[in-house]
Amino acid sequence: MRSGGETAVACGGSRLSWQDLLETTGRIEDALGQLAAPGARIGISTRQPYEAIRLVLAVARSGRVAVVADPGQAGFPEADLRAALAVRFWSLSALEAAPKARDAGAHDTGTARPEPPRPNASDPFYIGLTSGSTGRPKAFQRSHGSWLTSFAACEDTFGLTRADRVAVPGSLSHSLHLFGALHALHMGARLDLSTGFRPRGILKTMRAAGSTVLYATPTQLDLLLRAARAGGLTFPGVRRVLLSGAKWHGSGDTAADVFPAARFHEFYGTSETSFIATRAVDDPPASVGRPFPGVAIDIRDDAGRSLAPGAPGLIHVSSAMLFDGYVLGGDPDTRREDGWLSVGDQGFVDDGGRLHLLGRRSRMLVCAGVNVFAEEIEAVLLRHDRVAACAVFGRPDPLRGQRIIAAIRARDGSVSPDVLRRHCQAFLDPIKVPRAFHLVEDWPLTTGGKADLVTLAQRIERLEKVT
Repeated sequence: MRSGGETAVACGGSRLSWQDLLETTGRIEDALGQLAAPGARIGISTRQPYEAIRLVLAVARSGRVAVVADPGQAGFPEADLRAALAVRFWSLSALEAAPKARDAGAHDTGTARPEPPRPNASDPFYIGLTSGSTGRPKAFQRSHGSWLTSFAACEDTFGLTRADRVAVPGSLSHSLHLFGALHALHMGARLDLSTGFRPRGILKTMRAAGSTVLYATPTQLDLLLRAARAGGLTFPGVRRVLLSGAKWHGSGDTAADVFPAARFHEFYGTSETSFIATRAVDDPPASVGRPFPGVAIDIRDDAGRSLAPGAPGLIHVSSAMLFDGYVLGGDPDTRREDGWLSVGDQGFVDDGGRLHLLGRRSRMLVCAGVNVFAEEIEAVLLRHDRVAACAVFGRPDPLRGQRIIAAIRARDGSVSPDVLRRHCQAFLDPIKVPRAFHLVEDWPLTTGGKADLVTLAQRIERLEKVT
């Protein structure tokens, strides 16, 4: 990190200089030295991001493990978290009010306070929470080394530097946004956070801060573009837009109107793997690009045999960025063996070495004996200019096994199911065309800015019963 009076972190009307950040971090580390043993888990709520990022930084530097969550997210009430992970949630004020025994001892002897030992690369520093697409709670653990390697990969691939000003508009409970925030501070770049995802407010913050880098999910980007166009705003100072969390199906031309000098980098990864692949401008839009440096990809069948280019199978990844494992819950689709990890995503590698993502095994539908990936149908629906967002589900059907249903958020009003059906028939096999289309106006999002598939599935179930 830097030192000095320049702004390090900003959130709303609050500002913290680099010198203040260093001093705050030191005070929290002192308190942790009195209150928690090295390696202890420290709960950090993300409801106040300006406070949370300082706590995460201090906990990581002190050799403790930050359990970063919005208590209540993904079916994790705070009481359950405390019991399941043996963790206590701390506030900044409580830690700063802790006894300063080490400071007092240093002053009494007239000697400088010794620098506490720093954690090793293999030591854990972060536990994140996710329910994935199924709603099953799980907590994953990452090491210092996995994210330090990810930081280096991000800088090398996207050309980020300490001169950048990084906007992170999403909740720090989502690993994409926490990564972007910590990476900015690691580089010595200014970080701008948001207390909630309000597009017009975020755009105002970015303009005032002179943001040069934006981290976002595709859904967040589309909402920001919509607000910017409505306000007639452009951001020529933004040079990088980093997108992950889902495939982006938006218009590059429209995005370039708002961010005329930006390069848009889509990358594929997960909380368990970190970076896997990124798509260059000359890569086919259907692909997720080529592997990051240091990442190996192997496509395997269900028996574990490696498959030739073009053959679809289970994606396996090997790199120095993989997670340690789950410390709560788990996922039956996640498999780890001999340094290789699969999280259940299906895909194939083409002759040019580019990875194509078919979908998550847990979201695969079986209709009339045919395996259908929900993501394939969603990609087709998102090509229609009246569809702003969509999600595809399967409902029990005595004849077909599963009946394919689509939830739709329309642009500027409504869209006819017949129009969507004809659109799908033009691009999909008949068995893959949804049997029903349900319009959902109040589109639910997770704290990470992605479609809340669990809530949507519950709504679709209710709508199906009504109809």
